[in-house]
Amino acid sequence: MERNPTSHFVASNELYEASLKQKHSFIRRALLALWTVLGLGGLIWFAWAEPFSGRLLSSLIADGAPAWAINWLALPLVMMLRAVLLVESAGYAYHRFMQHVGWFTRRAQAIRKNQRFHWIHHMVIYPIGRFYKRTAKYIPSEKGLSLSWFLPALLITGLFLLTHGFNIGTLAFIAGFALFAKYVVDEAHSRFHEAKHSWVGKRYFTWLEEIHLLHHWDQRFNFTIVHPAMDWLFGTYLAPRKYRKELAESVKESAVTVSDMINWRYLLIEATPVEYAAFISAARRNPRALRKIGLLISILSDRSATHPEDAQARDLHQKAQDLLKALGDTPTTK
Repeated sequence: MERNPTSHFVASNELYEASLKQKHSFIRRALLALWTVLGLGGLIWFAWAEPFSGRLLSSLIADGAPAWAINWLALPLVMMLRAVLLVESAGYAYHRFMQHVGWFTRRAQAIRKNQRFHWIHHMVIYPIGRFYKRTAKYIPSEKGLSLSWFLPALLITGLFLLTHGFNIGTLAFIAGFALFAKYVVDEAHSRFHEAKHSWVGKRYFTWLEEIHLLHHWDQRFNFTIVHPAMDWLFGTYLAPRKYRKELAESVKESAVTVSDMINWRYLLIEATPVEYAAFISAARRNPRALRKIGLLISILSDRSATHPEDAQARDLHQKAQDLLKALGDTPTTK
């Protein structure tokens, strides 16, 4: 069947425009930023220094409750729940602001390096399509110990010990923090990209899988892993039931996503020479990345044809063609 050119141009333009920075009024942007800072700050503070349980547990002991039960059962449980809240709130903030293109990643080289590792995860190792989920074990983007996550976790646990002292409560907090981060959050994320494991087909896990797949579709949304509460609170939630079209497209090998467009724009316009060279090196080892460049050029060509006034689209189109020359290949867009 012959392709409808008008339909193709519309689809290309919709994808291009969806990747642009969302336009909101200054007041709305200011209110959203204020809510995000105060809300996340409040949750992290509450997890770190929650003042109510200590008074409650002390009053229970004063009223005759067994001290051993309070000190060895109730207190550790409360501290572990606080640790879970800290993983969820701080993890959301870290993933959203330190691992994706944004204000922080544009201003600090250490964070840009961290962002590059996460970019490799999205664009090279687990791109949208049939390689998003594999039969092999999860492949990290960092070789060896994942310092981009280990060092922040080490800093948090060290500061918590420094500010709370060494006692059963802090030990329970650190244990809860480490166990939840490693064996719940990290394990769930790994299994999102694995085709064969014991959680396959479980209703709750399938829902989480779709939420995470939408994050790979548009990396400005769905930052949480085991429950989207933080995304609900801070306006970054895409519900799978409302985005069935995107979920269907995302399993196609030929799909270019909003995240692809955001990351390509960053690479072609903002990347440092080191980042640019790192991409070329990775792309030469991954034919899928070359194919995506061909699809990107097709979309930018459509955009330039239908919106000749869009200077950035023309610039991106030229830079994408220059990238092809640097790679020394001409991938197909079919």
